[in-house]
Amino acid sequence: MDKEGLGEISKSSLTLLYRKEGKEMFSKKQIIILIVLVLILAGGIFLYWQKYDKWPWQKEVSVATPTATASPESGVLSTVKTDRDFVMEDVAAKISQLSPEPPVLGGQWFVSRFWFVDGSNNTFYVEYEDGHILRQLLLVADLSQMPNKISYAVKAFFTPGESDWVLQSGKDEAIGRNLILYEYEQTAGKWGQRN
Repeated sequence: MDKEGLGEISKSSLTLLYRKEGKEMFSKKQIIILIVLVLILAGGIFLYWQKYDKWPWQKEVSVATPTATASPESGVLSTVKTDRDFVMEDVAAKISQLSPEPPVLGGQWFVSRFWFVDGSNNTFYVEYEDGHILRQLLLVADLSQMPNKISYAVKAFFTPGESDWVLQSGKDEAIGRNLILYEYEQTAGKWGQRN
């Protein structure tokens, strides 16, 4: 091969020229136009994604937006706390005192979710963790002096098992009952029902 042939091979491989029986399939002008069109298309897709925060081929998921209501007299949104709200806030603050074991590695317990027995404001499971281990308690709250003072009876203590919680102490008095899940909503700053 001569030096000129090598130049043509590297030139054609860099500019994506294909030869068919000695003829170029695309001229340099056509390749430049093709590259410009691809860049325009890629830029258009990128700008669409920037504007709508999704790709053009992603379907829109319709989510029901919550509506807030205000009383006609006050014009202020109602923020009435339920018994469950008081209980959840109180347990979240007292979980270190209620847990039968200390957190590991000098950590601190924090509540991740509540499971209230359907129809009850005082019988519930509380899941809590310290970043390393996960635990669950079955609690019964005495609401007679609420909201000033709420006392709790630990009915059962659980650790995680293969696919469910394993009872470590006490008696699971709420087993098989329908449960209502609450998790903390960061944006709202409160515990919200999930089911």
